[in-house]
Amino acid sequence: MVVSLVVHALVVLAFLQITAGPGGDWIASMLRSAPATPVERIGFLQLPRGAPPTEVPRRGGDNRAFSKAPPTAVAHVAPVAVPSSLPPLPNRPPRAGGDIGTGPLVGGGGDTRGVRPSYSDPRLWAPSAPVVTAPLSATARLDSAIAPIFRELADSMRRAAAEGRDPADWTFKIGGQRFGVDRRFIRLGPVSIPTAALAFLPLNVQGNPTTIDHDRRLAQMRGEILNQAARAARDEDFQKAVKSLRERKQKERDEGKKAEPSKIIP
Repeated sequence: MVVSLVVHALVVLAFLQITAGPGGDWIASMLRSAPATPVERIGFLQLPRGAPPTEVPRRGGDNRAFSKAPPTAVAHVAPVAVPSSLPPLPNRPPRAGGDIGTGPLVGGGGDTRGVRPSYSDPRLWAPSAPVVTAPLSATARLDSAIAPIFRELADSMRRAAAEGRDPADWTFKIGGQRFGVDRRFIRLGPVSIPTAALAFLPLNVQGNPTTIDHDRRLAQMRGEILNQAARAARDEDFQKAVKSLRERKQKERDEGKKAEPSKIIP
């Protein structure tokens, strides 16, 4: 228990030393060591405009002659008598006043107005083109995927290489005393504990498989006994109910025979 508390205290001290100690500028060091971000320049190209229209815009319609008189719909006259036959079909179906136009036919007109959109219809739109980027080589794609991973570890490797220290030496100094773990000892200031003592900590304790299997078999047998006991109780209750039903039916038959008059003729 004491060794476990010592190890936890050591880990906490190491974390505080890394984040707040003399080497606490590892984040700034990583940012300084990162490659400079290339400056991206975006330019816009002005496309040449088309020539202005040479024809005067015109209003379209249903290919009817222009008339100053407003178009009117055919009035419906109610019949005065009951017809005896079908009326003759009109040569052209009547149109409502708002559906009649004049001038050259544009966009279909008539009954198909709004069904076939023209180029001036705002419902037609052109989807935006995909973003065009320069193709990347296989080396560039591999570098963009792996470089960020190694950049996160480069700061610790650079510090260890610059100081010329053993990679297995995870110790630091506070007030002239060494704290941390190296290849041989757990350093706690003036106290040094051999690293072999870690083998005595209960870090990888597990149950005995033989005992676990024995307990599992006992639990199965107990469950089977309880199941069979409940089944026997249900069978006993069923047999009692069947016996009671048979006795009641037999009693009713006996009473019926006694109440029935004798059919023997004297």
